Amino acid sequence: MRRLGGILLCIAALAACEGREGGVRRGTETAERAPVEAAFRHHLSGDVSGQYRPVGGGAAPGELAGLFVGQIAAFEAWERGSRAGAPLILTLAGSDGSPPVSLQAYEITDDRLRMTGTAARGEAVRLDLRIDQGALATARRNLGDQTPVMSGAVQVGDRRFPVSLTWWNGD
Repeated sequence: MRRLGGILLCIAALAACEGREGGVRRGTETAERAPVEAAFRHHLSGDVSGQYRPVGGGAAPGELAGLFVGQIAAFEAWERGSRAGAPLILTLAGSDGSPPVSLQAYEITDDRLRMTGTAARGEAVRLDLRIDQGALATARRNLGDQTPVMSGAVQVGDRRFPVSLTWWNGD
């Protein structure tokens, strides 16, 4: 059954590539670099909600400025079709402020967050992060600090940036 799910995911990823325009030649992406399947899925056993910011503070233009992760109920509502409030809000740093990335697909588990979307200027955005549950628990106990709790990469158009995020408790 697991193998069948993998095959179906690959087929869906290839189908998503077939309809792509805008500079990406058809069939040139590998399954790993293909967009997250055009679906919204969560498989969380615990709470990973909160505001996440780059470790060390600011971000250069075009890089990840912040990530909001909603509670499990927000993911459930979104997956049922409610669009009242996105369960993931990704913002990129820019001279025109930090407009959120339009969410197209996501998959989030206890240890991984993947999403695709479109930036305000129409660029494709892909986020792939590993979630460190131990570091997240520590950061929450300490009411936020500079402990990296998510790490990975964000790709905006053809630019790829490493990302290290900390859980942020506010001002």
